Amino acid sequence: MAPQHSAKALGNAPKRKKAVTCLTEKVHVLDKFHSGLSYSAVGREFNVNESTIRYIQKKEEDIWRSVQEAAPKSAKVTSIVRDAAMEKMEKQLNLRIQEMSTNKKSIVDSVVVRLKAKEIYRHVTQSQEKVNKPFSASAGWLARFKRPYHMKNVHTNEKFAGKPGPADQEAAEEFKKYLLSIVHEKGYMEEQVFNADETGLFYKNVGKQTYIMQMASKPPGYESFKNRAALLLCVNAKGDFKCKPLMVHRAQNPRALRGKNLNCMPVHWRWNKKARMASKIFWDWFHNCFIPEAERYLHSKNLASRILLILDNTPVHCHEELENAHPDTEVLFMPPNTASLIQPLSQGIIKAFKAYYTRELYSKAFEALDTNEETTMMGYWKSISIRNVIDYINTAWDSIKQTTINNCWKCFEGVTENIKNSVKNIMHITQQISGEGFRDMREGDVEEISAEMAVEPTKKDVDEMAKHGTGVSDDDDDDGDESQNPRIVPLTAAKISEWNSALEKNFRDSLECDSVPERSLTFKRLTSTASVPYAETLKNLRQKAKQTRLKEFFKPVWEGTLLTPSPICESQNPEVEPLDLTCHPC
Repeated sequence: MAPQHSAKALGNAPKRKKAVTCLTEKVHVLDKFHSGLSYSAVGREFNVNESTIRYIQKKEEDIWRSVQEAAPKSAKVTSIVRDAAMEKMEKQLNLRIQEMSTNKKSIVDSVVVRLKAKEIYRHVTQSQEKVNKPFSASAGWLARFKRPYHMKNVHTNEKFAGKPGPADQEAAEEFKKYLLSIVHEKGYMEEQVFNADETGLFYKNVGKQTYIMQMASKPPGYESFKNRAALLLCVNAKGDFKCKPLMVHRAQNPRALRGKNLNCMPVHWRWNKKARMASKIFWDWFHNCFIPEAERYLHSKNLASRILLILDNTPVHCHEELENAHPDTEVLFMPPNTASLIQPLSQGIIKAFKAYYTRELYSKAFEALDTNEETTMMGYWKSISIRNVIDYINTAWDSIKQTTINNCWKCFEGVTENIKNSVKNIMHITQQISGEGFRDMREGDVEEISAEMAVEPTKKDVDEMAKHGTGVSDDDDDDGDESQNPRIVPLTAAKISEWNSALEKNFRDSLECDSVPERSLTFKRLTSTASVPYAETLKNLRQKAKQTRLKEFFKPVWEGTLLTPSPICESQNPEVEPLDLTCHPC
């Protein structure tokens, strides 16, 4: 009877390690087999089973094709029949990665590898008439690609993706020289050179050290990204053009904006589930927002519609698609790891914008607390809706001065003073607001809010965007401050007439009560000028509401002139007497 072994003894036995034969060994096996040795003899020489030798001999054609096409001899996975273009692409990509990994200034991450793979694959297959299937460089392909090429030491993991490398001063100086040469050679003027960049905005952030943020983050399930939006800003080198900001929110139609025309707001409204910039959104902004606004601006300046747009090296900027996207627009991409050194928007414009936004946020809070004593800072913070945020963004963007933009484009000086003044104003307002974390707020705390930049989406975020599309449903906006649907009041002629009556009453009261007539007349003149858009809207509404009379549909339409009888006609028709139109006395 065979001896019985306990489960414990079997569990302690060492697990046999699987032996994987590399491509070089498989070639040697085939050489030995063709020399006349049997399957068993070759197996004993290489210390493998006879079935393994038979399997290698069965795959001989695939092995020789892999050797001839692309696969390195150290590769251990060659049994799968693969497309020759894929193997050529992977071999070239492997050489490219080795070159990039030896350069200390570069950091190889998954985004770079996948983009480079798609570029090489297009180059390899451009001469082929028919491609079997499109290559998307997915995350699964990247994992399979790393195994046979032993890329454990290459930083293609997700934790390195999206993190910028050290600033490259040398590349930044070279790009500045190249940009100046392009401007001089092609004759671009300051009005025709533009720069665009994205940034993240936590629009309800009043300071991490304040009791507001500490209490808000305590409940389970709190996620700060719900109060986050992505902004795309664009300015020109002259400083007198600021494109309407593009705002990417996580909901298509938030409750606070129900009944509002999203196409007539101070921002270009776009949305996706993660509230991040995406390639489709940027492509749409380029064609439908930036190009029309820039052309209108250049036309108002009597300049040719020639545009030079400068962008950083972010993947969402559609590098290849923008090369020939518009006949009158040239796009230049900055080298990697240089945006922090030479991009104008990153030199202080974005930071100044966020400082102005924070000042507006605190100013409105102080007004609400000063107007109503029962209002608390927590109550005001909860009442902030996306509608208020859009107003604050518009005010902050309008506060950016032309001198600030000019300094960021030219010598990168003079911006610090404006930001410091805004920080001092914020400090003055916070000291008047009671509550923990407000009175003892320091300048560093305010600058920390202004310094928050955009965060690049991770691989998981990109996969979720691709899976769920670029947006969410209209009702996927469950902020606590917008828990109830607002009542939509339509704009009617009666409502505008009511406003006009109230204004007329205010005008009469100011003229009667104010002892300085000049002041009351100035108030009336400025208010009347500001109400012109509503006066035009009232006129249009009344014209639409006016009923057309029945006789308007039966009016004769005369074409040409009225015919009169000629002498020829009278001679030809003597029996027809002309009408007597003279008046005879009765």
